[in-house]
Amino acid sequence: MITNTQKIELISKCFGRYSLSGDEKNISIVCPYCTEKGKKTTKKKLSIDLESGIFHCWVCESKGRNVGRTALKFAPNKDFAKKLVNIYGGLKKEEVEEIKEEKPKLPEDFKLITNLQGKDILKYKYHIKYLKDRGITKEHCHKMCIGVSEDFQFLNRVIFPSFDINGELNYFIARSIDPNNTFRYKNCSVSRKDVIFNHFNLDFTKELFLVEGVFDMINTPSNTTCILGSWLDESYELFKVIATNKTPVVLCLDPDARSKAYKIMEKFNTYCIPAKISLHDKKDFGDMSREEISYHVENAKHLDFAMGVRYLIKNINSGSMF
Repeated sequence: MITNTQKIELISKCFGRYSLSGDEKNISIVCPYCTEKGKKTTKKKLSIDLESGIFHCWVCESKGRNVGRTALKFAPNKDFAKKLVNIYGGLKKEEVEEIKEEKPKLPEDFKLITNLQGKDILKYKYHIKYLKDRGITKEHCHKMCIGVSEDFQFLNRVIFPSFDINGELNYFIARSIDPNNTFRYKNCSVSRKDVIFNHFNLDFTKELFLVEGVFDMINTPSNTTCILGSWLDESYELFKVIATNKTPVVLCLDPDARSKAYKIMEKFNTYCIPAKISLHDKKDFGDMSREEISYHVENAKHLDFAMGVRYLIKNINSGSMF
C-alpha cells in the first residue's frame, strides 16, 4: 500500500516545493495552470487531496480527479508522472500510447507579421498597433519571427516562437493584446526547464545576456535569451549548456527579482561561470530604449558578496525572500 509519505515525495518530484496541511490530508503546490496562463506567482494555491488525488486551484479554478494527469502535462520527468497517475486510478490503454514527449506546434494558420498583406494588415491592425506601442519595429518582428493566428486559442494574441539549435520549433509564447485579459500569456505545454529560448541564434562561446521574458529581449544585444521567468538553476538545460561551455553571462533580471538574481549569481560562481549582474533599479529591460540598455549592460558588475548579503538581509521583512 502506498503511504501518504510516498505520495508526497512523488508529488514533490513532479511539481517541486509544497505545503502540507495541519491534518496532513492535503498538500498544496504552485499551480502549473496559473503559470501556463502567464500568472506569475510563488503562492501554493493548488490543493491536492492525498487520499483521492482530486485537486483544485483557488486562483484559476483548474480542477480534476487525478493530479497525475496534470503531472503528465507539466512535470519534466514523465516516469514520476506515470507513477502518480497509476496511484490515483491508472491509465487507459489509449492514454498510455499517448504518453510521449509532446512537441510544440504552432496553429496551422500561423502568419508572420512581416508577411501580412492587403486585407490581413487591416484584420490584424490592433495586433500591429499593440506591437508598435511596445516599441517593436518591423525589424524586431522579422528577427523574432513574431506572428498571429485566427485560431480561437490565439485570438487577440501575438505569438513569439522559439527554435532549437537545429532550427526546429521548441517553444512559443502567445501574449494577449487585450489590456483587460487577466491571463496575459499563453505558453505551450513544454517544460521551460527543457527549453533554451532562441537557441538557434545563440553563440555560447561569446558573452550571453539573460533576461526574464521575450519583451525584455527586444532592444538587447543580439546574443540574448530569456529564461522564461525569474529563476535559473542546475535543473535547467540553459544552465547546463552555460556551465559546460563556461559561457560568460550578464544577468539582467527585473528589479523586483533582485534577491533571486543574487542567488543565481552565487550558483554561477559555484560553477566558475564568469558572470556579471545589471543593477538597474527603475525600469525593466522591456521598457527601456536600446541606449538605456546599453548603458546598464556596460555597467554590469561582478557579484560583490557583501553587497548581495546586505540586499538579502534588507529584504527579509518585505517577503521578497523565498
